[in-house]
Amino acid sequence: MTDRVLERVFVPLPDGRWLAMSREAFDQALIDGARLTAPAPPAAPTPSTNELVSAKEVARRTSLPLSCIYEYARAGRIPCVRAGKHVRFSPDQVLQALRLTSNGTDGHG
Repeated sequence: MTDRVLERVFVPLPDGRWLAMSREAFDQALIDGARLTAPAPPAAPTPSTNELVSAKEVARRTSLPLSCIYEYARAGRIPCVRAGKHVRFSPDQVLQALRLTSNGTDGHG
């Protein structure tokens, strides 16, 4: 049997001392460190505050009948964007308008 020389890696520490470790432990520390410092995977997309949705989606989110959504848009009680025959809504703006209306601050009954 022959004596194997263990390969050691020496790592300088900030206080002037040295850390000695086996080549295998050093390689594993590099792998673990790379995993810890790797950039996080992209987060799931969050709804944009500028998103436009259909009247059906506004009705679902507000629990109001679809006919009310179209009537409120026609009467100007809730803001909407018209593109030809299509009507789209910003959910944030609609909810804000409905809150104002329910508080009686905009003069609509």
